Order: sequence, then C-alpha cells, then structure tokens
Amino acid sequence: MHRMKNHKTGLFARMGGSFNRAFFILEIFGDDLDPDAISRELGVAPTKAYRKGDERPKGSQFYRTGGWIIDSGELQLGDEDVGDKKFQDWLALLPGDASKWKSLQRYEPQVRLVLYTDQMNAEFRVRPLAANELSKRGLTLTIDPYLELDE
Repeated sequence: MHRMKNHKTGLFARMGGSFNRAFFILEIFGDDLDPDAISRELGVAPTKAYRKGDERPKGSQFYRTGGWIIDSGELQLGDEDVGDKKFQDWLALLPGDASKWKSLQRYEPQVRLVLYTDQMNAEFRVRPLAANELSKRGLTLTIDPYLELDE
C-alpha cells in the first residue's frame, strides 16, 4: 500500500491493497418466481424471499418482481487472501449439483460481490476454483465496488 499526497489540498490518499469489507449475495429474480419452489429445488433457505406484488416490509410499496436472495451478511476483510478464502467458503455453501441450477437459468441467477474500501485502487481476487464453481452453477458474477472516504 502507498500513500499519495494531493498537492492542491494537502490531503493523503491510500493507494493499493485489498477491500475492507464485503457482502456476497446470490440473487434470483423473476416475475413468476415462486420462492418456495426455488428453496425446494436448491435445498437451502434464502435470507430474503418474496413474490411479485408482495408488500415491502415498510408497507408503502410492493415488489415489482419476485426475488430469492442469500446474503452473507457483512464480512470483514484484511488482505486479498482472506477475501478470496471467505468467498470460496461462502460459495461452497451453495448447492454444487449443476442439474439443480439448470432449471433456474431462465431467471439469470447471479452472485453479487459488494465491496467497500477506504483507499484508491483496491483489489479483490476471484481465483480459478471460485470462477469454475460459478461457471458450473451458471452464475453470473457482478462486482459492485464502493469507495468510502473519511470526511
């Protein structure tokens, strides 16, 4: 990691290194999605599930489409190897039988990596084993990085 000074403002920015925290999220969405059928097919329970038209928790709106989600919750990351290992461990919790995922491909299931850092140019590695496991399940990988700067 490097520190870089902005000569106009006199402020320092940290450069390089890994992300500080992450959320790993499996997302399946569809207008005709039946959350109970997805749970039966995969043999796991979601962290959040709803049908199109269900009322949102706050009660003022309705879901425009159905959703079935498994969220890792917030994970603290220290270095790139810790993040990679945590991602592989989380991915291993998802069913590995490709035939279970085949019937869900019409929903275009995806895994979203939501990553937070307080430095410029952070990195997160998805190693070949994890990439292969995503591919075997037919899961698209979406990476959502966020920069959080102290004011």
